[in-house]
Amino acid sequence: MRKPKDLKGRGKSLYAAVVMSRFSNKDAALNAGYKENTFYSHIKQEYLDFNILAKYGRAINYDFSMEYPEMDDIFPKVVSKGADQYKDYDALQTKYMTLLEKHKDLMEKYTEIQERVNSLEYRLKK
Repeated sequence: MRKPKDLKGRGKSLYAAVVMSRFSNKDAALNAGYKENTFYSHIKQEYLDFNILAKYGRAINYDFSMEYPEMDDIFPKVVSKGADQYKDYDALQTKYMTLLEKHKDLMEKYTEIQERVNSLEYRLKK
């Protein structure tokens, strides 16, 4: 096999995506429906077919349309969700912070009540 620096184009992108994923080369190939040795021939191809790249993308849960906008139609749901995810994140973060503040207030009240209870128990024992 060539060294990673010798790889070019889509084959290099495939190699990099698999290396960054939690999958081994063999597992990525098998999940995409190929044999391990086919994976090695795929990463050597500078102009690897987008359909093959898409199979690997689905197999390792990687969106190649970020690197190759021509693949937008293959990965539409991931791309269209992008902007909405940030809005959802901000809303959830705000909600979390509100709940965290309420939790803090409740814990302070609980501590205060617990101190009163302890004080009353101490007085009763005398």
